[in-house]
Amino acid sequence: MSRRQHFVPSQRLPVSVTSVAAGTKPRRSVLWIVGIVLVGWLVLAYPAVLLALLSVLLMAGTASSPATAGSVAAGVFGMAAVLCMVAAPPLTGLAVSWRRRGLWVGAVVTWVFTIVAVVYLLVNWILPLA
Repeated sequence: MSRRQHFVPSQRLPVSVTSVAAGTKPRRSVLWIVGIVLVGWLVLAYPAVLLALLSVLLMAGTASSPATAGSVAAGVFGMAAVLCMVAAPPLTGLAVSWRRRGLWVGAVVTWVFTIVAVVYLLVNWILPLA
């Protein structure tokens, strides 16, 4: 004879934690996602285009100075940064709307990489030319 299955709360956790959690927060409107994405892309449009052109020039080289391994690596880094600039606003919009930790982690990582790329552009290319 088998015993009847029944719920046994975890002995490691207090009873209040093992009980059914309260309802989760509802998702936010899609307008939050659209607004965050549009504002983010408007802010990052100029740095993304500038970095994409700079990356292509670094990877292609010129007739007088062909591309080296360092310039190709810098170009690949620049293209990855452009991809992060494109992906950061939608990830942030989804994280704000859906309220999931994984989306927040992805959004923060892409924003950190984006900020590093924008600072690189400012310090090495925009400010010296001003």
